[in-house]
Amino acid sequence: MPNHEDMIHNLVNLQQQRNLTDVLNDIVYALDSSAIVAVTDRVGTIIYANEFFTKLSQYPQSELIGANQRIVNSGFHSSAFFKEMWRTIGTGEIWRGEICNRAKDGSIYWVNTTIVPFLNEHGIPYQYISIRHDITEKKKIESALRKQLELYELLTENADDFIGVLDIDGKIHYQSPSIERLIGGTNPNLMEAIPEEDRVLIMEALQRSDQKCSRGSVLEFRLKVRGSQVLQMSGSLSRITTAGEFSGYNVLVMQDNTEAKEREQLILDLSSIDQLTGLLNRRSFLKELFNEVERAKETGMLLGLVHLNIDKLRYANETFGHDRGDEILKKIAERLSVQLKGALCGRTAGDEFAFVMTSERSADELLEWTKGLQQMIELPFEVAGQPYNPSVSCGLSVYPIHATEVPGWITTTEQAMQFVKKQGGSGSAIFVPDMYSKSLDRIILENELRKSVKEQHFILEYQPKVNLREGSVVGFEALVRWQHPDLGRIPPDKFISLSEETKIIIPLGEWILKEAFLKAQQLQKDNQKPLTIAVNLSAVQLESPDLLPYIRSLVETMEIDPQIIELEVTESAFADRLEMGSALRQLQELGFLVSIDDFGTGFSSFSYIKEFPAETLKIDMSFVRDIETSENSRAIIKAIVTMADTAGMNVIAEGIETAEQARIVKQIGCREGQGYYYSRPLSADKVSEFLVEFTSN
Repeated sequence: MPNHEDMIHNLVNLQQQRNLTDVLNDIVYALDSSAIVAVTDRVGTIIYANEFFTKLSQYPQSELIGANQRIVNSGFHSSAFFKEMWRTIGTGEIWRGEICNRAKDGSIYWVNTTIVPFLNEHGIPYQYISIRHDITEKKKIESALRKQLELYELLTENADDFIGVLDIDGKIHYQSPSIERLIGGTNPNLMEAIPEEDRVLIMEALQRSDQKCSRGSVLEFRLKVRGSQVLQMSGSLSRITTAGEFSGYNVLVMQDNTEAKEREQLILDLSSIDQLTGLLNRRSFLKELFNEVERAKETGMLLGLVHLNIDKLRYANETFGHDRGDEILKKIAERLSVQLKGALCGRTAGDEFAFVMTSERSADELLEWTKGLQQMIELPFEVAGQPYNPSVSCGLSVYPIHATEVPGWITTTEQAMQFVKKQGGSGSAIFVPDMYSKSLDRIILENELRKSVKEQHFILEYQPKVNLREGSVVGFEALVRWQHPDLGRIPPDKFISLSEETKIIIPLGEWILKEAFLKAQQLQKDNQKPLTIAVNLSAVQLESPDLLPYIRSLVETMEIDPQIIELEVTESAFADRLEMGSALRQLQELGFLVSIDDFGTGFSSFSYIKEFPAETLKIDMSFVRDIETSENSRAIIKAIVTMADTAGMNVIAEGIETAEQARIVKQIGCREGQGYYYSRPLSADKVSEFLVEFTSN
């Protein structure tokens, strides 16, 4: 025990004019004025309680004096707690600790307590003095901090997000427990688990974030976890601007994006790869062809585009059967892959392939290589146990000698191939200008098309779109039809591409928009439930500087609500011309709905649909057509629906022709459907009648 006798002796010697009683009274007064003081006998009966004690406990002295110390027992502590306390003071030792007590009104308060035993001449306690300090507020703060910590741990351990705090040098100052469990191992480090080439991206983002104007960065990177497994992560990096220990550091919030990336790759594989040969399909080949041209512009290399047609494959199908015909296609695709060694190659039609070769020398060199490849392809092989001698026709066109744009390049290549076929096939030819001439039919058709736009020989038909869950009509798609006074009805596939090539689509498109707006206005007036009208926009229209002013003028003069108009653009057109996104965003800002048509046949990237300014995906009818029998088609549609859900987009299935198809796409998760099962395209005067009949049925 402290030598308190020496303390008292020193105090008395320093103040010789005062006696011992006065000094002790001063000490007791100081103690009584600064702490909660109580004196109890050896069994806990209170024999003294100061004013602080009465205020805190809310018991008057008359109720405290003579009562046992248990009067303020809250029941918070266990009996073992008090046994240990009594054991300590019963042996003459001082006890210190924190005690939770209960006031007279039932409220709880905490006190930091020191209990000092008073000992008789035999060293046995005869009474105890308790000196307490109110720590209730401190305990409340501690409790609040504990709850916040528990909540934080609950969020960081169970949320899908993984969180790290990094300084500008990439040093980790904090990483959530979920990251440590994800990476695994002993003392895992987030930055060390990121491959070096991806780590560079994060370091660059950290440098950018150090700039005051930075708004943070969106990142995609790989993360090595649990040994050899690699996850695809996406996340955001944001600078901490609030004052505190971590001010100026960066918060990296990540999510495991592996499943989304796998779904994206599934769609990409299924919709970009020819399932029979494993080569690129036509749409994907064309997309890559644009990239090849861009690279050639930088390198100055000559590019040889070759179209290869299998001569008389139809006869092989008739002789050996279609399964054997597929074997021929696979064998030729295999030979092309071996010979081309990774060069761009695709199956562009049922019996056609296309590939690209490069040369630093001349077009003649490319022609020699084409002839050599043709000879390798034509080596005999067995089909169904019988010898088969393949014959192929190869047409070559060289960029930039024969064409400077992809469409013209393809045309000249096909012309060269057709030249070989007209010579009997089994050969190779390079394009020469005489091979290409406009047909009389095309000239006539183009002239008639221009005349018909001026004289308005076109009509719009409307195909309904149906809410699959409710079975109700939610809108119509406007489809243009050419009703020529002399030639009769001309199918869209005969004039739409021609109108785009010649840019006749611009005046024709303006007429379509105006007619569709009028129809939408009429439907809005005649029906209580809002119905949308969808209008197709071509890439040529979106690139025209006159489109946006024209649409704005229609909205202003007709006073139409843009939200009842849905503007559709095909996925492949947008993927090839990403700059069209600006025009679409401006249309969206005006209030128009935007949708991606023919989805699944082109770019099909998850990051792309997140950035694309659209509310709706329209699944291409080619996937719906065989959905009853094709696992691949169902897998593609399911993946598209999942991606759309992630991006918060609506999904429409096109080309529904049977009740079973409607049932399957609804089960997979498509919201709306369109196709002959519900109705063929209707003339404008039949729309109202259809709505009445459909509703009644």
